[in-house]
Amino acid sequence: MRVLQVTPRYFPNIGGVEVVVQKISEALAANGVAVTVYSADLNHGLSKQQETNGVLIKRFAPLFGDPLYFPEPRFMASLRREKADIIHAHNAHTLPLFLAALLKHRKQRFLLQPYYHRFGQSTVRNSLLKLYKYGLNNMVFSRADLILANSTHEKQTLYEDFPKWRNVVLIPLGIDASEIISVKHNPVEPKRILYVGALRPYKNVDKILEGFAWLIKKGNAGFRLVIVGEGSEYDFLVDLVRGLGISSFVEWKQGLSRQQLLTEYAKASVFVLLSSLESFSLVVYEALAMGIPSVVLNYGVLSDLVDAGLAEGVNSLNARDVADAFLRASRGTYPKISDEMNIFLDWKDYSNRIISIYDKLLEER
Repeated sequence: MRVLQVTPRYFPNIGGVEVVVQKISEALAANGVAVTVYSADLNHGLSKQQETNGVLIKRFAPLFGDPLYFPEPRFMASLRREKADIIHAHNAHTLPLFLAALLKHRKQRFLLQPYYHRFGQSTVRNSLLKLYKYGLNNMVFSRADLILANSTHEKQTLYEDFPKWRNVVLIPLGIDASEIISVKHNPVEPKRILYVGALRPYKNVDKILEGFAWLIKKGNAGFRLVIVGEGSEYDFLVDLVRGLGISSFVEWKQGLSRQQLLTEYAKASVFVLLSSLESFSLVVYEALAMGIPSVVLNYGVLSDLVDAGLAEGVNSLNARDVADAFLRASRGTYPKISDEMNIFLDWKDYSNRIISIYDKLLEER
C-alpha cells in the first residue's frame, strides 16, 4: 500500500490538523506502509524534502500562504507523478485539498477529511461561501470515495450543507490518552486561565482578553491569563492588552515543547476556547481529559460538551458573560472525560480505524 497525505502544513508546524496528519502518517509508517506527505508550508527554516520517523515529507512553497496555502506549480506537477494507491486529503478550507481532488488519477482511491465548519475565517471568505460550497460539492466531494467527519456536529453539518453526499463516516479524533493520564492536574495560585492555539481573528482571543479584563476590573485580581500560541494577530493582541490595562496579568508563551505545554495544562485552573470555527478541538479535549474546567461557546461543535455538563458554556462573546463563565468554571467541578464516553479515541485505536478504511477501499477497487 502506498499512501499520499495532502495537507496545508505538517510538523514541526503545530495545530489540530497538523497533529492528526502526523499521527496517521507515523502510524502508517510503523505498520510498513509507504507514506508520503505533501504540504504547502516550505520556508527558509524547513527542508524541501526529508524523511522523519519513516515518513517522506515533500514541502512546497505557497504562492499565497495562510489561510489558503495555494502551492507553487511544482506541487501540481509532482502530485500527478505520484503513484499512490490512496490519496488522503485534509482541510477543505485550503487549496491543496482542492488540487488533490482535481489531479487524482482515476484508479487512485480518494479519502477526504474536510474539518468542515461551514463559515469562512474572515468576512471576505465568508462572502465567497456559495462559490466555495459549489466547488466542494461539484469538484471535491464528487471525487471522494469516502468523507471522514471528526464529530457528530461536523457530520450533521455536512449532511445539511451537502445533502446528496451520504458517503460520510464518523471517526472521533484521537488524543494521546496514556500521556494525558500521566499528567497530574495541580492548579496553582494565582489561578491561571489558559488558552492554547493560533492567534488568528476567528479564534476570538480578543474576546477572551476583554472578558478577562472585566474579571480583573470587578476585583478578581487573583487570576492570570496565559496565552500559548502565535499568529497574525499577536501584535494587535499585545496592543489590546496594553489598552485594557492588564499587561501585568497576562503571560505570552510561544514555541513550547510538548512537555512544557503539558506543564501549563497542569498548572491551569481554567481552560478557554471561544472559537466557533472548529470541527473538533484537540486542546479542549486534552484539557477536559486532565480534569481542567473549560469554558467554550454554547453553540457549534463544542456545545454538546456543555449540554452533557462537561464544560462551562457562554452564549455570547460579551465581556461580562465571558468573565462570569471564568468565575463559574474556577469554582465548579466537572467530570473528567475518557475514551469510554465515545467522545474521542486513543491515537492507536484511531490510526487502526484509518488503516482499516484504507484496506477496505483497496479491496473495493
